[in-house]
Amino acid sequence: MAKIKDTDYLFSTARVRSAEKNMLTREKAEKMIDAKTTEDAIRVLYDLNYGTCNEIVDPDDYEKLLSDEHKKAYDFITSIAPDLNFFNMFLYPYDYHNLKVIMKSEYLGIDASDSMVDTGSINLKVLKYSVKERDFNLLTENMGRALKEVIDTFPKTNDPQIIDIIFDKYCYDEMLESAEKTGSSFMIGYIKMQIDTINLKTFVRLKKINKPRDFFSKVFLDGGNINEQFFFKNYDEPFEKFADQLTAYDFKEVFIEGTNALEETGKFITMEKLLDNKLVKHIKNSKYVPFGIEPLASYLIAKDNEIKIARIIMAGKLAGISPELLRERLRDTYV
Repeated sequence: MAKIKDTDYLFSTARVRSAEKNMLTREKAEKMIDAKTTEDAIRVLYDLNYGTCNEIVDPDDYEKLLSDEHKKAYDFITSIAPDLNFFNMFLYPYDYHNLKVIMKSEYLGIDASDSMVDTGSINLKVLKYSVKERDFNLLTENMGRALKEVIDTFPKTNDPQIIDIIFDKYCYDEMLESAEKTGSSFMIGYIKMQIDTINLKTFVRLKKINKPRDFFSKVFLDGGNINEQFFFKNYDEPFEKFADQLTAYDFKEVFIEGTNALEETGKFITMEKLLDNKLVKHIKNSKYVPFGIEPLASYLIAKDNEIKIARIIMAGKLAGISPELLRERLRDTYV
């Protein structure tokens, strides 16, 4: 892969800065929350150029609008990026999600095709063909290895959870490997932090349901800044003491606030929101980069976060959740 030159991104960075003007702000998110009807809420997204001028989506079908927006964002970046390979890492989670669905459908005898997403780096037809024919040449090497491990392991356990565990490990391995190939400390740092936040969420959830540390070891994702031994030796410590150990990784305050809210409410909402906000804070650093790969990568990550915010709001409004509760769940916006 060719070495990145920041000057190659002069034009594309300018395009991204212009596109950022149409991103969801905190003010716009609040407007969605306060909207009297779901039609008014979704109209805020139309004002941000979601959908097309000839398309009016039923609010109940907002997922199509959000899915189309995700694909549009990636298509935009790939149309202006000097090297497309550097951005596939942000689509790998969707590829691996689809592989999970395909394998579970095969082994459990169910049709879960409706839960597949058409926003991965590999065409859905190619994924389905590759699995059905056990021909992995059209997939990445990592995906092929993951499939082989699932095919070898599942019949021995008949545990659908093992499918998730295996694919998740390979997914984040591949994302980190791809980030390292870019040579960008920003990209590498983001993926490592993402792995850390997932491990922290998993750690808290498993401790709350009294799962043993051996099980945590099975689902732990390698590659983050916080290694497995750190979690392992502190597994039986109370959250307060564990938080002190996180000072070196800059997660102490977030962990304390998140676990305190968990103890008070029994809900993980605050913890998940704070960890998501930590990732948004990381990508906001790219705003001070005049040109380079960072603004493009941050735009894609920020659009993912924006779509998550829109999903939380639309799902909440359709479910009749109060504006106050929706505000508690609201993530930080990029702009």
